[in-house]
Amino acid sequence: MYEKEEVPSLSTFVSGLGLDKAAPSSEYSSNIIVKSLPILGRLHFVKDRNGILCLSFTFLYWVYGTWCGLVVVLLPHMRDKQASEPFVALYVLCSVMCICALFRAATLNPGRVPLISEKDNIDTSDWEMCDKCQRKRPKRAHHCRRCQQCVVRMDHHCPWINNCVGEENHYAFMQLLFWAFCLSWMAFWSLMLHYWYYPACTTCDKSVFYIKHSIWFKYLLVLMSLAMGLFMGAGLVDQHQNLNWDRTTLENMKDPHPDISTIRIRSEWSAYREMCGSGSMLFWLFPCRSRKVLRPSYFYSSPV
Repeated sequence: MYEKEEVPSLSTFVSGLGLDKAAPSSEYSSNIIVKSLPILGRLHFVKDRNGILCLSFTFLYWVYGTWCGLVVVLLPHMRDKQASEPFVALYVLCSVMCICALFRAATLNPGRVPLISEKDNIDTSDWEMCDKCQRKRPKRAHHCRRCQQCVVRMDHHCPWINNCVGEENHYAFMQLLFWAFCLSWMAFWSLMLHYWYYPACTTCDKSVFYIKHSIWFKYLLVLMSLAMGLFMGAGLVDQHQNLNWDRTTLENMKDPHPDISTIRIRSEWSAYREMCGSGSMLFWLFPCRSRKVLRPSYFYSSPV
């Protein structure tokens, strides 16, 4: 009289829960390229087409700002004994530091959660299992869909560096914000001096293309430097507040109005020392330094 109901098999039930996914057998996701090169060390690169395009745009932005600021604006005035050599050297320093910080932020491991075994002797009792990559992770870790991996204390994925910003490269990202901010306002200040203080160039060869049409290059640099300076300044203020409150961008997005009792407000010194690691603070802004952690990355206990 009644049709016999089909009972789902155990394999169908397990598949529906996502428990049939194989556990990870490699430290790296298929979307990550890791290469060890002489001098440069181990480089971490994300295979994401959109991210590579954004990173290329960021690099070209730096190329134009450096070329136009130096070749079109400052060097002609320096040859006319108007712009001082220390000022030009400072511009070059900001430019070099900026590109080094960009390289470091884009190629450093952001804090990939490693495969943990019993031999590692790490207490993972309060860790959780990621349902996307099937890897145990600390509670403040987050799975990035672009990198296809879990990142310890992930702040956000930045397309402009084609990399996540996490526990291990947050200091490099802050260095990039700082040096890009300095370079942008150096370029803007140089243009204001050119328009309002320096007399017209007398030794310039007016037949050269970029000198003949320099006004358009300079107008574009005004817009680019002003936009980048404001954007980097806002980023610095936002990251500074997050550091003081011990929160990440992802945590602020998930809970924009947290209970004040859950916020751990700390001093600027302790916040920046934890981010930059041990060593003299004189080297905190040097992009080529290596970071020595004050404590392991496995102490995080509050959830994202």
